[in-house]
Amino acid sequence: MHHAPHLTRRHLLALAAATVLPAPLAMGAAADELSRLLAERWTARYGGKPGGLTLLALTPRGDFFATTLEGVTAKSHFRGASTTKTFTAAAIMLLDQRGLLKIDDVLTATMPGKSEPYLPDTPAFAIPHKADITIRQLLSHRAGVFDLANQDIPADKPVPYAGKRYVDWAVEQDAQHSFTKPELIGVVAETQVSNAAPGAGYGYSDTHYTLLGEIVERVSGLPLDQFKRTELLTPNGLDDTQFIIDGHTSKLPPPAIGAFSLEQGKAIPMDDYNYSYDPGSGNVFTTPADLVRWIRLLVRGEAGVSKPQVARMTEVLPDSHYGLGLSTKSAGTYDLGYGHNGGTPGFLTDLAYNPANDMGYVLVSSLIDFDDLRGQLGWMDEVAAEALQQIAKGQGAD
Repeated sequence: MHHAPHLTRRHLLALAAATVLPAPLAMGAAADELSRLLAERWTARYGGKPGGLTLLALTPRGDFFATTLEGVTAKSHFRGASTTKTFTAAAIMLLDQRGLLKIDDVLTATMPGKSEPYLPDTPAFAIPHKADITIRQLLSHRAGVFDLANQDIPADKPVPYAGKRYVDWAVEQDAQHSFTKPELIGVVAETQVSNAAPGAGYGYSDTHYTLLGEIVERVSGLPLDQFKRTELLTPNGLDDTQFIIDGHTSKLPPPAIGAFSLEQGKAIPMDDYNYSYDPGSGNVFTTPADLVRWIRLLVRGEAGVSKPQVARMTEVLPDSHYGLGLSTKSAGTYDLGYGHNGGTPGFLTDLAYNPANDMGYVLVSSLIDFDDLRGQLGWMDEVAAEALQQIAKGQGAD
């Protein structure tokens, strides 16, 4: 298993019911044209490198699938990374919808109908600024909480992992270590690390969603993965999606897309990876069919979270592109809609649905370019926009 402790690795990229697809996948000329587009764009940027692009688009003209990878289908599994946040945010908004929490409550407030606060009043949960952080600020990345997944612990802290990223240090001790939310929150509490005061501005942090996952458990009384399955996956027919909490579950279930990380010009296989490190923030195993269906249902207000709640999720402040677990996405002047990006060793995912034209897509690269992460993500937005415009114009239609 490979780790890249000195690289920006996974989810810093959010610059973010039926059991079958609603219509047959487009075949023949339309699929061929899309596959040709993906192949041309891949060769121009990553010719000679392993990996490739896979696209599934749901549109008024039908559902279109294309890939540059042999044997990959809409039901092939991959690691969706920070697209996990859309599920965690949906869980929070569903609980708010039911009156079981209030997103404008601070973390020290008492949970509705209970006698306990959202987070325990113990040293293990005494994160900086706890009494001033609201659930909404966690959702919108405005709480200033330190990002354990993407930041090194300061070297002057009196802990054995000082100067390192905690998740990398923990895996160095035990490659199959199963991370827990209290464990990760406890690291922030123990070291008293913080990025900013709550409300100071937008600052992406995976740990925001670790905290939200803990809140879902304390409010609902269910483990986070079980709550998501019961309330979000099963009702929406997302049978090929799961959230990994066991460090021993390091390989994707078959059929799986082969994965690679590009670091210092070298492509490294990433089919075996401890994926439990980011509970609540980035631990989803899914498929193109499941993930694009999910974003379409969610943004349309048909996934269980009501339309008024979704409207709150898509409200974006002027200094960022990020709402409450959903990001506005575009490529130049082309509006891709609302969705989320996700990056993890082996995969980079681009996901969105635009209610204005009823077009949703997931574009998965099975090579993540740590040498030019932001450049790759902007390129994927452009490829997705080009593909959607090609579909809308009917080019290559049967």
